[in-house]
Amino acid sequence: MPSISLIRSYVESRLPGALFSYTPAEPEMIATGIKSLDRTIGGIPKRGLTQICAPAGVSTGRTTLLLSVMQKVTRREESCALVDASDCFDPASAEAAGVDMSRLLWVRCGAGKGMPSLEQAFRASDIIVQNGGFGLIAVDLGNIEERLVRKVPLSTWFRFARVVEKMPTALVFLLSHPAAQSCSALTLHCTVKKSLWHGCKKLSHANFLSGLECEFEIGRSRMRKPPQSIPQRFTATSVWA
Repeated sequence: MPSISLIRSYVESRLPGALFSYTPAEPEMIATGIKSLDRTIGGIPKRGLTQICAPAGVSTGRTTLLLSVMQKVTRREESCALVDASDCFDPASAEAAGVDMSRLLWVRCGAGKGMPSLEQAFRASDIIVQNGGFGLIAVDLGNIEERLVRKVPLSTWFRFARVVEKMPTALVFLLSHPAAQSCSALTLHCTVKKSLWHGCKKLSHANFLSGLECEFEIGRSRMRKPPQSIPQRFTATSVWA
């Protein structure tokens, strides 16, 4: 009966590296600028697909998080790409948040351009991912109907995840629900816990929104197992507060 060493030697000769234990390197992280979140997960991973989920039409801090990450990336003199499926990005807010607009590629999708917004967004994203050269690629599908996003096959998410694994890029999708499922390296769920108002309490029309107390829950994370389900809070302050 052959010994274990002989069997191992035979297998290695026929299949080099077959018995080698491979430990993937820790991915480079992009700080979000939100201390509680960075302390828990380290930031947004490069070479991975991240999905940031929140209900459509509700202020939850999702855009605040995206702008904060974009500010961190452009400060490092890296370029960002934003595929805006609903053409709802506000450049003035981004500039006020410290984003270097000269390092931002803004792809504006929307109705009346020959094809559905969702299809435009995925085609544009595919071109940008295949060409590379960006530290962050963000795809905002947050205002696209959930029923349409659910029709996107899992193979599409899988392909994006596999391509970006080989690139020094963070690929971030803003969604109303976690559509990428197991293809994501990180999933965050956003909610707003409290609205902060400033002004005269006796006159409702004399008050203005000064900020939001937001909460992020980590639904999935490949970097930390099991995922942290403890909510992380932060306050987003309006630019006029």
